[in-house]
Amino acid sequence: MEQTENKPDYNPQGKSFLAWVGGKSQLSKQIIELMPKHHCYCEVFGGAAWVLFKKTQSPVEVFNDINGELVNLYRVLKHHLDEFIRQFDYVLLSRDEFARFKKQSPECLTDIQRAVRYYYLVRLSYGTKAVDHSFASAASRALSIDLSRFKDSLSEANKRLSHVTVENQHYSKIIQRFDTDKTLFYLDPPYYGYENYYGNGIFSRDDFALLRDQLKAIKGKFILSVNNAIEIKELFSDFTIIETSARWSLGLSTKPDNPNELIIKNF
Repeated sequence: MEQTENKPDYNPQGKSFLAWVGGKSQLSKQIIELMPKHHCYCEVFGGAAWVLFKKTQSPVEVFNDINGELVNLYRVLKHHLDEFIRQFDYVLLSRDEFARFKKQSPECLTDIQRAVRYYYLVRLSYGTKAVDHSFASAASRALSIDLSRFKDSLSEANKRLSHVTVENQHYSKIIQRFDTDKTLFYLDPPYYGYENYYGNGIFSRDDFALLRDQLKAIKGKFILSVNNAIEIKELFSDFTIIETSARWSLGLSTKPDNPNELIIKNF
């Protein structure tokens, strides 16, 4: 059977249900407009999946992330949305509740309880870190779970994820598994120089060279976004590199005339 291909459009109404360090909400339109026709769309470093939520549907879509707690959250939103939302009827927005959740061991919780715990910690954390959550007081950042609105946001995410395959694999395995000449990979690895911000042992500086070597050998096409660093431009010099700008969420400043992001592609 012939596999259908399409070129997705940008959906200005699309929105992730998560704030996330390094999230690509600002660059999503530019990235989506660069996308060629494809059958399978695969986000290798999923995170908040801003590009996925901002694009129209591809015939086959894959979300992947190495963070097991994040992946569990996506799976619960996809399959158990009503019970997930119901759990928040019993949750308080406070520093004490934040500390209670943080002390809990995920291994002792059900999948739904794990998802509630992780969502709570991420949404109420300073800087929306993936790990090492710190409570964001009202003085520094407004409490981020608006119980009057988040049900609609999660319902929209549930609909968008209904046909998405959710994976929890190392980047190299997911690329190998889904690589075909009709696959488009979108990769948003940790920022160069900030690899440990996402957790120790998740992605090291040496992984950039390993990732480059794997991308050189794939059958499919890829788009990769990362911060603008000389080392990255040297590593990926065999590919097309576009310099652009975005406001960072890592506490670093940028200026419009000083491109701080790179979009790299093999087509």
